[in-house]
Amino acid sequence: MNTNVKQSYIKLRENCVLLDSRGYKVNGGKYQLEPFMKLSLLRLFVYLGTRGKPLSPEESVFIGEFMGQSYTREELLRLVRADKLKVDDVIDTVVMLCAPFAEAECDGVIPDGSGRLIAAVNDLGLDFIACDGNSTNEETAVLGKLIFRMKNFTGSYLSARGGAHRQDANTNTNTPANAPAVSAAPAEPEKTLDELMDELNSLVGLENVKSEVYSLSNLIRVRKMREERGFDQPKISLHLVFTGNPGTGKTTVARIIGQIYRSLGAVSKGTLVEADRSKLVSGYVGQTAIKTRELCESALGGVLFIDEAYTLTAHQGQNDFGMEAVETLLKFMEDNRDDFVVICAGYTELMEEFLTSNPGLRSRFNKFIEFPDYTPDELTDIFLLRCSSYKLEVEDEAVECVRAFFEKRCENKPESFANARDARNYFERVITRQADRLAPMEAPTDKELMTVTVADVVGVVL
Repeated sequence: MNTNVKQSYIKLRENCVLLDSRGYKVNGGKYQLEPFMKLSLLRLFVYLGTRGKPLSPEESVFIGEFMGQSYTREELLRLVRADKLKVDDVIDTVVMLCAPFAEAECDGVIPDGSGRLIAAVNDLGLDFIACDGNSTNEETAVLGKLIFRMKNFTGSYLSARGGAHRQDANTNTNTPANAPAVSAAPAEPEKTLDELMDELNSLVGLENVKSEVYSLSNLIRVRKMREERGFDQPKISLHLVFTGNPGTGKTTVARIIGQIYRSLGAVSKGTLVEADRSKLVSGYVGQTAIKTRELCESALGGVLFIDEAYTLTAHQGQNDFGMEAVETLLKFMEDNRDDFVVICAGYTELMEEFLTSNPGLRSRFNKFIEFPDYTPDELTDIFLLRCSSYKLEVEDEAVECVRAFFEKRCENKPESFANARDARNYFERVITRQADRLAPMEAPTDKELMTVTVADVVGVVL
């Protein structure tokens, strides 16, 4: 890897880390960018390097430098299951990086983020193909197709979002490309309880969840009224357990609940801090308690949302410190009961095991909210809302094809089924197909650019 390409890769990795820290994710919110970027490009390199020839020693060295550790050729082939790699799958995976970069560009986080991503992938691909002096036409054709697809995707995405990223009022439009993004917009006003309830109601489906949240807010409001009139009130727990499968809106609802609690005076700030096992548990003696307490302190005044909470107690053993994190969490909850709320989430059966692993957990989490899987009609509505947010119109016949797809998807429910994430992933595949259809046109009309047709949805797979 030459010096310029290495610098390009370092910058790409830094941008991925930046977007991870800002909450941007890949594949409908399923993966973090930095590890996904490395794995998707690793698969690309191995695919390119095995077209009609074995992976060369120079290519193995390049990949080792890219990954930060050495692999034998056999290890690489086994790692990415090279015998099962297909060109469209390899390309589709890399193209998935475009959506968060384009979104960040529209948000003003990384100026020309899409262009930088495409340039970095192109530089890395070309350098890999050239590293052993034995490039083939197939290698360059695959890379060319990938870059074409990435440009088409980002072009359609940026057009749907207005063609340019948002500029804050104080941002200098002549800022150099390598300067950090400036964010000078004033903070948004806090939403009222009515506005928050409207936001909750606007979510697709989740009728039982909405009912539970309404009931919870009423409990807090009535309790507050009684306190104001001088009545003694027993302590109540505002900590919650969300159960259900991935992609059912648990994080979104947790964020709204945090703000509802703030509007009702149950917590002071209402901010949401997301966590999982990796943010709570350390691999060294004495470090887990410190790590857990620091995270809890960052969520003080709001909600700490722990996804897949059952992983904290699933592997108890001599070298596992998950239970130490639980005990530290319980103490912090007790010491800060008036301004700190914890919402734990995960699969229904596994969360039951989690709560029985420590007597203190069961006593503090006595409110359960079940998040059901979305129906085919609800997934179709989520897809259509996604289209509407980018001002895309969907033909009636195409809508029926989308609904048929989700009916089959919900009937079979493969292991990869992910509810709303499936709808978002499907949307990304559809607009990629739309871009492929529109790209050869010399001058497509505005209507053509903003219309999703049957051709764009038929045959789309997840």
